[in-house]
Amino acid sequence: MDSIYLVAYTTILIFTILIPSFLLGRIWFAVSPFVINYYRSEKASWYNSWNTDRFLIVVSGVAISVVLSFFWGVKILRQIREVEPDFVEVFFYIVIQIIILVLLEAKMDHPGKPLKAFREFQRKRYDERFVFLEKQNAADTFTHHAAELKKEIQHTKESLAGEIQIHKDISTEIHLLADKNNRLLKTSDFPFELRNTTNLNISNLMTEYFMSEESRQPLEDFLLRKRKNGKIVFTKIARNGVSIQPILDFFSRYTDLIEKCKAEKYSQAETAKIINETASALTRKGELENQPINSKNLSKYLS
Repeated sequence: MDSIYLVAYTTILIFTILIPSFLLGRIWFAVSPFVINYYRSEKASWYNSWNTDRFLIVVSGVAISVVLSFFWGVKILRQIREVEPDFVEVFFYIVIQIIILVLLEAKMDHPGKPLKAFREFQRKRYDERFVFLEKQNAADTFTHHAAELKKEIQHTKESLAGEIQIHKDISTEIHLLADKNNRLLKTSDFPFELRNTTNLNISNLMTEYFMSEESRQPLEDFLLRKRKNGKIVFTKIARNGVSIQPILDFFSRYTDLIEKCKAEKYSQAETAKIINETASALTRKGELENQPINSKNLSKYLS
């Protein structure tokens, strides 16, 4: 047999006998603690990071390696002895066996370091080397689920408490805003009180007291919001000067200013000034008079 065939034969022999034997030894070394513990405790329980899926993967890989060695490896050895080898077939056989070896070593304890695993096996006690995960019985399972349920209930209670606190804070803010709005509604830009302002028809009121259409917004602010926002223009024309009757009738009906003037809480000059801050009137010539009320015509109205 030529030297090249001898090298090929030796290599295939190694990959056919030694590698499957090594993998079988590795898997027995990994599975034997499970077998021993199963015999002692009569419970199937894996140790450390091992589990059933990992075991099936390793066993499948070893089985493939053994089957390839028994059929394919023996066939290649026979071809080499007969000096009729197919080196492409030899190459693929070696590559596949190497891949199986690498993949299975990755699943072992201390992958790629079998000597280190063996030394640790000798150095540590059995209980230190193998920590078995005992399967939970029904009581353990119930306790575990009860603890999980209790934790979930506590989490739900905390979430509900948070939601309730948020709604409480929102309610407090709404209450504060409502109080603020009520205080604003109670405050007034005028030194007198408004009255008879419920269920008002602004359009009818404007017609009754001869107010201009441009006065709608100032009138609404005056009666409904107690705010000074422009002047209310009275458009009734008098023979001479301005017509004060609608102005004073309006203030007499919807405010207590005229009553305060009669009670001498305000002088006639002060009353006229207050009215003129809110009311204007058109003259006979259609001109706007911003000071329609004075002490003289107010005194005549009061008498």
